Amino acid sequence: MPFIVDDCPRCGASKITFDVPACKLVKISERYRLPSLREYEIYCVCKSCNRGSIFRTTQTEDATNKELGQFKWDGLWDVRNFSNVGSPITPADLQASTPPDYLPNDLREMFVEGAKCMAINCFNAAGTMYRLCLDYATKELLPEGSDEPNTKIRRSLGLRIEWLISRGLLSDSLKELAECVKDDGNDGAHDGTLDKDSALDLEDFTYIILERLYTEKQRVIDAKNRRQLIRNERG
Repeated sequence: MPFIVDDCPRCGASKITFDVPACKLVKISERYRLPSLREYEIYCVCKSCNRGSIFRTTQTEDATNKELGQFKWDGLWDVRNFSNVGSPITPADLQASTPPDYLPNDLREMFVEGAKCMAINCFNAAGTMYRLCLDYATKELLPEGSDEPNTKIRRSLGLRIEWLISRGLLSDSLKELAECVKDDGNDGAHDGTLDKDSALDLEDFTYIILERLYTEKQRVIDAKNRRQLIRNERG
């Protein structure tokens, strides 16, 4: 039977072996310019307390051509040979918003962490992670080797987004939504006063920005590739 070694969330046993009698493919994550990754939920039974927990796993980079559910389940092998095993699924996971498709791994992890914080009403923590997503994503849009924008704008997320919109590097339609990201230190994220509505505004704005910068771009590329493939097949 497949197994993993991890800490048991039920009895607290450290580095205990879990039997893995079942797994379920739950999502195939599309990634920007990278192979898609299969995500699974695996049912694990602790050998110490004999109680079950569900862990989320994502196949490793060198196993993108393998389907975990197709392996033989009558032998003894470590699930981690083919998958990265995450933490046990909690109520926060069940209620958290899902990130857009085709995100780079680091941005995806930031958004997921923010969504989990939102699910358990940790609004300041959620706002911090969403701002971090926006910070990473919008820095990539700044021109290199140029005096514009100036250092103050480059360092301030709020000013940077305003500058990107004014230069047409982000759609003008986002201007009203961008009000949720003001100048640094002026939106509650830094002094711990972010409320639920403000955090939700940040979540919505972050989702839209990431979707436009990564998801829509890759979908256009995929559509062009499919069209070219059809033309090639037709000769």
